[in-house]
Amino acid sequence: MICTHGKNDACFTKVSLFQHLDPADATLLTSLLHTQKYHKGEYIVQEGERSDTLFVIHQGSVKLSKYNENGKEHIIRFLFSGDFFGQNSLLHQTPHQSNAEVLETSSICSIRKEDFDQLLEQDPKLAYHFLLAITRLLNETDEWNSSLSAMTTEQKIAKLLLDFHNRNHANPEIRLPVFKKDIALLLGITPETLSRKLNMMQHQMLLQVNGNEIRILQLQELKDMIS
Repeated sequence: MICTHGKNDACFTKVSLFQHLDPADATLLTSLLHTQKYHKGEYIVQEGERSDTLFVIHQGSVKLSKYNENGKEHIIRFLFSGDFFGQNSLLHQTPHQSNAEVLETSSICSIRKEDFDQLLEQDPKLAYHFLLAITRLLNETDEWNSSLSAMTTEQKIAKLLLDFHNRNHANPEIRLPVFKKDIALLLGITPETLSRKLNMMQHQMLLQVNGNEIRILQLQELKDMIS
């Protein structure tokens, strides 16, 4: 883990939560943010750890997961540039409910509760936008979990690829940010099943697979699979 300084303004401009700030409040936020660089495999926080900090992914990707009593990993979700986590710790100073593991060299911005409260005093509207952002996150999580339970394996894969596609600014070229075993774990299937289904979808000319690179060839067909 490496501490860095500067460029904090670039961090929050990617987060919808902060994009409404006027220049004066944006300048204040920049002064309150801290930025750290993490390498692949490092943990930002671990389950049960206490903090009062909100974390924002500036660059890179992060896996949120937890382990059951038998030591089996359960992946909650993947986070990318502009995503945030730690809102419960920020608001209630409760222990983190999951591990946050860095999947590639990443730049992570953070702001502590006392500094966040200072920002709220300067811009009370931020509390409303924060509530909207948390509500949207909860709705997306509920929608993801409920829809996956009713989907076929092919539909699950299509939904995840479309999610990566949207997060990648609608670029048809997708570089999987995680190991296929992690994707399989998130979808509740085996890595072998994932590889077999990707090969099948490639033979159907829906996509082209080259290692960790996937190119979507038939975007509408993937959308139709989950509609």
